[in-house]
Amino acid sequence: MSAAPVLLAIIGTLLWLLRYRFKDNFFRAYALFFLVLLVYASNKEYYGISPAMSEGNFSPLSLVRWGCLMLFVWQSWKMTRPANFTGDTRLLAVIVLLVLDMMLSSIYADSVSYSFMRAVSFGLLTFAVIKGTGFYLYSSVNCLQFFRFKYYVAWIVLAPLLIMLLSGVGYGVTIIMGQYAGYFGNQNMFGTFSALITPYVLFHWKIVAKKTWQKWVDLGLIGLIFIGLYYSGSRNGLVSCVLAGSVYYAVINLKSRIRLIAAGICLVLAFVISPTLQSDLTRFVRKGTDKSSYVTDFSSQVTEEKRFEMWTGVWPLFWKQKLTGYGFASSHLLVFEFTADEEAGRSLHNSYLEIFGDLGLPGLILLMVLLFLIVMKALTLIQYEGEPLEQNIKAVFIAIFVAGSANAFFESWMFSVGNLTSLMYWVPVAGVVARWAFRPESVREAPVAAVPGRMRYPAVRIQN
Repeated sequence: MSAAPVLLAIIGTLLWLLRYRFKDNFFRAYALFFLVLLVYASNKEYYGISPAMSEGNFSPLSLVRWGCLMLFVWQSWKMTRPANFTGDTRLLAVIVLLVLDMMLSSIYADSVSYSFMRAVSFGLLTFAVIKGTGFYLYSSVNCLQFFRFKYYVAWIVLAPLLIMLLSGVGYGVTIIMGQYAGYFGNQNMFGTFSALITPYVLFHWKIVAKKTWQKWVDLGLIGLIFIGLYYSGSRNGLVSCVLAGSVYYAVINLKSRIRLIAAGICLVLAFVISPTLQSDLTRFVRKGTDKSSYVTDFSSQVTEEKRFEMWTGVWPLFWKQKLTGYGFASSHLLVFEFTADEEAGRSLHNSYLEIFGDLGLPGLILLMVLLFLIVMKALTLIQYEGEPLEQNIKAVFIAIFVAGSANAFFESWMFSVGNLTSLMYWVPVAGVVARWAFRPESVREAPVAAVPGRMRYPAVRIQN
């Protein structure tokens, strides 16, 4: 039975929001691209989208995706540089070199046209993220609009289907091999999406929600997210979500960091003391291998994993081409022979190892330098405590950057423009840079180690 009405309801609701709640043309362009990627991330055939409609470069949905990407790029091109915005020439140079390396590598890829088009699409997204969202998120008011949209998305995409699952209705709910995936085509996508959207919900709970009932509603949504993660069995998603929440509170202030440490200690003690919790955690982590006679300890658990099988299989092949790689978006084609799992064998499930297979050591080094520069900017932001609003804004971006970077170690979405997770990760990365550029000039020039007094930021009106 087709569950097309569920997808239509989600699309219709988000389009209504863009029509009546969000008036900015740039944001609408971003949100439309986000929406088409959200459709791609769904359980498409279950929701009535046939492969002929979505697969291939010239399928109707693919053309819509290209059109929305170009609209996003066009609106980014029209964005003007905010006053007092100071960029980072080193960071920009590293990004340009990485994109150029992707394009040049297509020359020796097995499929030159496929590799080059993938590189071009990532280059276009990079431009839109740097010039468009980087400038857009420089404004605190725009950050609030951006967060509000993601908060709505969390309610629209996550909550209804999980409520239907818990109520026993089950219509429109995706279950794969006994694991809950909700709206998405697989449980890992559900887990990653949940992790990367949780900081927006935390922001709404901490800053926007003023009345008691509003805070309880937000707590209910956070609870639903974690219940969904438990039912999904997505270990990477759950760990990433916990990491996102932990980093969020660690960034806010010292009191939150102390509470976080205390909560962590209590949680560890609970698992140590309670045999039931130990048993539940073991089953969740081992996920189907707990009854295997071959799995007796942590080491054998690791070798049982499909990811480990793939990584160890392709590593010698990747090392042979360590200086050049196999061409951008090409190395994953070597994975399938090392796993009998057709679904798992479509990608390497490790963005860092995949970029090494694609571009060799030069590409991997450029990526590491890029992430290092972002980390340094995040550390600079953490060192300087400002008004609560600004603290929470930068906490959202840093939490998503950290959680996404960790999640990418087990998934291959980082450089896939057609993957929703890639957009959900790189835009907040631009947000980290934008908040770094937003700091007062006196703070921007101060060394990272110095910790000045509290800073004053422009007052911003918060709307529900």
